[in-house]
Order: sequence, then C-alpha cells, then structure tokens
Amino acid sequence: MLEFLHLENVAVAKNVDINFSDGFNVLTGETGAGKSIIIDSINLLIGAKAPKEIIRHGEEKAIISALFSSVNDEVYDICEDIGIPYDKDDLFSITRTINIDGKTTIKINAKTVSLMQLKMIGSQLINVHGQNDNFTFMNKSNHILLLDEYADIDELLCDYENSYKRLNEVKGKISSSLEVLKQKNLMMDALKYQIAEIEAAKLNDENEEEILLSQRNKLKGSEQIYKSTQSAYKALFKSESGITATYLIDKAIASLKKIEKFDERTNELIEILQNSLSEIEDVAERVMEIFDIDDSSNPTKQLDEIEERLTLIQRLKNKYAPTIREILQIKKEAESKLAYYESCEQELEDLKIEYKNVYNECCQIAEKIHCKREDSAKKLSINVKKSLIFLDMPKVEFEIKVKKIEKNNKALLTNRGYDEVEFSIATNAGEKLSSMEKIASGGELSRIMLALKSEINYKKGPNTVIFDEIDTGLSGSTSQKIGYMLVKISENTQVICVTHSAQIAAFSENHYLIKKYENNGRAETKVVILNEQESVDEIARIIGGSNLTTNQHKAAQELVEESRRMLS
Repeated sequence: MLEFLHLENVAVAKNVDINFSDGFNVLTGETGAGKSIIIDSINLLIGAKAPKEIIRHGEEKAIISALFSSVNDEVYDICEDIGIPYDKDDLFSITRTINIDGKTTIKINAKTVSLMQLKMIGSQLINVHGQNDNFTFMNKSNHILLLDEYADIDELLCDYENSYKRLNEVKGKISSSLEVLKQKNLMMDALKYQIAEIEAAKLNDENEEEILLSQRNKLKGSEQIYKSTQSAYKALFKSESGITATYLIDKAIASLKKIEKFDERTNELIEILQNSLSEIEDVAERVMEIFDIDDSSNPTKQLDEIEERLTLIQRLKNKYAPTIREILQIKKEAESKLAYYESCEQELEDLKIEYKNVYNECCQIAEKIHCKREDSAKKLSINVKKSLIFLDMPKVEFEIKVKKIEKNNKALLTNRGYDEVEFSIATNAGEKLSSMEKIASGGELSRIMLALKSEINYKKGPNTVIFDEIDTGLSGSTSQKIGYMLVKISENTQVICVTHSAQIAAFSENHYLIKKYENNGRAETKVVILNEQESVDEIARIIGGSNLTTNQHKAAQELVEESRRMLS
C-alpha cells in the first residue's frame, strides 16, 4: 500500500508530507485547497505526462516521491526483468523530479528508469479512478477487460495469446507462400538460366582470375621470344614457303657443281658454302634450343586462351558480382531458391495443415475462455444489480452479454478469443436493456463503476485504489451507501478517496484535511490528519459551510454514528 507521499514545489504544495494508513482514507478540503494537486502528483508517480507548469512559480524543479509497503509479487517480477534492485523486507520507493527545462528524472529504489518502466510498475501499485474514468465504462471495448479481470482467467488468456501468436505467424507464412507461387514459373526459369550459365563457366577456383592475369604477364614476354626464334628458325632452316638460308645455299652449291668441271676455282667456293651450310644448320639448332618450337607451348595460343577465359570471367562479373567468390555464392543462393520453389507447393500444403491444427487449438482454448466468461458474466450481473439496488437504483436491470463472434458460421478469432462482451442496463422500470453508451447521468455511471469495482478482486491488482470525487451528482443518501461500499472495498485493498460528501467522509477510518494558507505572501497547501473530534468538525463544515452551528455539529456527529452502525 501507499505508506508515504512527499510533494515539493508542486504548484501550491511547497513542502507536503502525507503518511497514509491501510483501510479507508478520506481527503477533504475546500475548493481550491489543493486536492487536485494530490491526485495529479500521484498520477505523475505512476506514469502520467509531466507538464513543467506544475512546478511552483520561481522554483527550478518539483519533486514527488512515495514509499510503498506490501508490494505485489507482480511488481517484483517486473523489477527482476528490468534490473531494478529490491528488498522485500524494505519499503519500495519511487521518486520523480520535474525540471524547469521540461526534463524529468525517475528513480525506483534509487535506480534511474524510463517513463515506460515507471508505467509498468505504477499500474501494479496504484489504480486511480477520476470522474473522466467513469466514461471508460461506456466504451464497449473495455467491457471484456473488466469481465476478464473478474473472471480470473489470466492463465487461459496467456495460453490463448501464445497460440494466437503462432496462428498469425503461420498465416503470414501462408500469405508469403501464395505470393511466391504467383511468381514461381518465371522465377524458376530465371534461376535455372543463372545456374546453367555459371556452371558452364566452370568457375572452380575463386583465385582463377588472379592466376590467369599472372600467367598472361609471363606469357607476353615468352610470346616475343617465341615469335623471334620461330622467325629466325624458319629463315635459316625450315619454312612452309621453302625459301630459307639453307635452301638457298643448297641451291647455290648445286648451281656451282654444274660448272666445277669447267673451272677449278668453284671447288673452293663450294667447300666454303658447304661449311657455311653446316654452321647455319648449327645456328638453327641452337635457335631451337632458345625456345622449343612446339604447338603445345605456343604462347600466342595460350595467351588467346587466357584472354578468352578472362573475357568470360569479366562478363560474369559485370552481370552478377565483382568477384568469382561472390558469383559462386549467387549460384549457391540460386540453387537454394530453386530448391525452395520446387518444394513450396508442398510447404504450402504443410502450412495449411499446421494452420488448421493451431486454429483448432485456439478454438479449444477460446471455448474454455467463453465458458468461464459466461459463468462469470452471470455471477457479476447478479452481484452488480444487487449493488446498484443498494445504491438507490431500485428498478435497475443489469446484464453482461457474452456473444461468440462468427463469420460464415465459423468462429472469428481475435487477440482475446472469439467473444464480444457488452454491458447492458435499464435504469428505470419498463425500459429495455440497452448499451451503456446511452447512459447520460454521471451519477449513474459512478454507481455502476463502483458496483463493478466492488466485485472485482483487487488482491491480484494494485494494493491501492484512489477514487477522485466519486460522489459527484449523487444525493446524500446515495453517497452514504457509496461510503459504505468503499469501506467494504478497503477490507481487501487500501482505498484513498477525495470527496466533497459529508456522508462519505463520515465513514473515514483515516481523515485528512487539505488546507491552503498564506506564508510570506504566497499560497501554500498543507495536509493534516484529523482526530475524531476534528473529523466531526470537518464533516460539519462540509454540511453547512465555514460558519458552524450546533445543529451542523450534531448532524455531523449523527452521520458518523450512523456510518458506524451500518458497518457493525
């Protein structure tokens, strides 16, 4: 419960400390005394937006802090998840500082946390109900939340939520598979072409391009040697045209031999030519040793082959990826996609079977939830009607309708099952039950809200519940009954009530007076806890104003005594 609240420089609350007790706590005071500041500050402690206008004029920052005891295990679970230190034997603290520049600092047990984390924890500590909150009960979408809180079906809802999440995941996969199938044939042809083209290139070595470039550089020098030695060899000894140095010398020798019988000088010349022929043949053989004349080692042919290979690799690089490694990875991915396309029809069938199984699982859990809701709706309807009759609505009819949502005779699943829940009411005799949205009276809404909340088990929710002016628009006798119900609620949870009703204040177990006074020319608020006599005096003031009379005191005392009799 909320043990202690400290306000510093919050509007008119310069320095206010309030020690709360368990049971039924009532806050009263004149209009403008600062009651709304207390509620606004508590809302800031549980995650409300912090306007910098709330800072007291002339101050740099406002500080709001609170201490809690008997904290729910749910709070400790959240602390465990987000790394907030705690000691179950110690008080639980929250401090929020709002600076003039609009920045805020939030600390839980001295650890700085985010606003979202504050909201997570704050919602488990305090539940604030103001006049505007009455209208949330008119919103049909909130009715299922209230019924589920009463029905205590958290575990079933958790199981359903997990199954429903899986159902949507499978549904998403089915949609993706259907889209894939629309493009299947076109994509498969494209993938097959890619794979075939890359396979035809036989890119077996990621470093092939580098190796080829190195070989090309070496072969360019060899090509020049090859061409030169080949040309020299052909000129000296062997040529397809037949015109070589040895051929011409042989021809010259043959010609001289024809005339050697006529002139002996030719013998010497023939000998010289024959010696030259031997030397030329020797030179030709030595030329062959410089570069072996063999087609298999033809560098020009090898260069042509390398250039052709490099051109092929460059074309694939331009088309697919900058490196052979990446091209091979594209081929691998294409093969994987092709395999997927080839199996997607079967996968789609498997997904449809899985969807049906998960859908049936969701429906089974949803049916259990539906039965729980129907049973709880009957009980809650009866109890709320009894409470409303007690709260001076004698002809009221109240019913909680639980209806399955269906489409084409098939359950239509939502994130909370397949039910829609609606609270229906008739406030006067002879009227038909109609939607809560048609209720215009704020007093009726307050009573309906209180009747519902009095039936909901707060043991699982926040340990502190705050009602802000729940008595608005109600008569004195009805307010007295509301006071009685608030006390009953406080048997299970701490209740703090801000009220202008003397009848409600008369039920207070702990009565706090909010007063505004002037200090050094500035208005300030203070909060004091009243003893029994002071409480009667304050109730008398509420009844008759500031000029108290004996009759007002007597009426106040009678209200207190009457409240005690009602509770006994």
